[in-house]
Amino acid sequence: MTPPDNGPIAATRETSGAKGLFPIEMVFADYDRTRPLLDGRVKPEGIDLTASTKWVGEFCVRPVYEEYDVAEMSLSWYVAARDRGEPCIGIPVFPLRDPILAFAYTHADSGITKPSDLIGKRIGVQGYRFTVYLWLRGLFQEHYGLSPDQVTWVTSEPELNGFVAPANIKIELGKGKSSSEKLRDREVDAIFAPRVPKEFQNREPWIRRLFPDCQDETHRLIKKLGYIPVSHVMVMKKELAEREPWIPVSLCKAFNEAQTAADELWRIEKMTSFVDSMFLLEQQLEHYGPNPFENGLGAANRNNIGTFVRYAYQQGYISRELSIEDLFAKSTLTL
Repeated sequence: MTPPDNGPIAATRETSGAKGLFPIEMVFADYDRTRPLLDGRVKPEGIDLTASTKWVGEFCVRPVYEEYDVAEMSLSWYVAARDRGEPCIGIPVFPLRDPILAFAYTHADSGITKPSDLIGKRIGVQGYRFTVYLWLRGLFQEHYGLSPDQVTWVTSEPELNGFVAPANIKIELGKGKSSSEKLRDREVDAIFAPRVPKEFQNREPWIRRLFPDCQDETHRLIKKLGYIPVSHVMVMKKELAEREPWIPVSLCKAFNEAQTAADELWRIEKMTSFVDSMFLLEQQLEHYGPNPFENGLGAANRNNIGTFVRYAYQQGYISRELSIEDLFAKSTLTL
């Protein structure tokens, strides 16, 4: 599939100073794997790309796809948008994956060492709806014996995006303190965090990860799952994807080239600021293989997205289990 020399859409949009190229405005976080698209090392075929960045959290709190032709979005926000029929569609590019178990914390002396220890207890969260939390709840229920209705969820902010938790879920809104502060003050027994809390980064003695050897447990779980859970996906205007089906394909290829460029750089162990970089690289290859951020809709990614959709349906995020065909541009289904 190649870009047309001219046509009805090309005639209606002004180019950005690049003759014959289709102008696209795109936004994503400044990852090492997206930077080649920012600095021009990688150029999507047939596209005059204007790329910009936002803080990664911006893609979790508002519909950025309304402002750009192509945008990064949290997976939970996106599947809910598709369930509502909003005019956006995904392309199989997954700029953010997470070692999900690393985002569950408890008090250092709590005695809690596994999710089932939390039955009947209180978990602090920023808001119930976040993608990382959806993954944690689903994984804890399916693999660790803790279902969402067995705890009380203490949130720090009202829900966004029109989300309403299922009726059997116990939620308390506790404004005024962060989840970490509530854990410190023993108002909750554990917390889920969308990123590593600053208190843990600062090595404050009262906070630890829920799993005593979280990295080992993460390796075990990911080996069992066969994938690293996807947190964010690239989405674009649905009308544009349908009228110019070559554009999603061109963008997918460009993101793959950008990933290759980033991988080639970090494989030169002297180019990072990690003293242990050569050891970390060896460990990464051992546990996750040569391409842990693989895009496309191969079997592992289909299972990854399918599991997330199942969890989203079970947890009341969506009204039905969306298919891969519901979620991704038609021209990308065989990538």
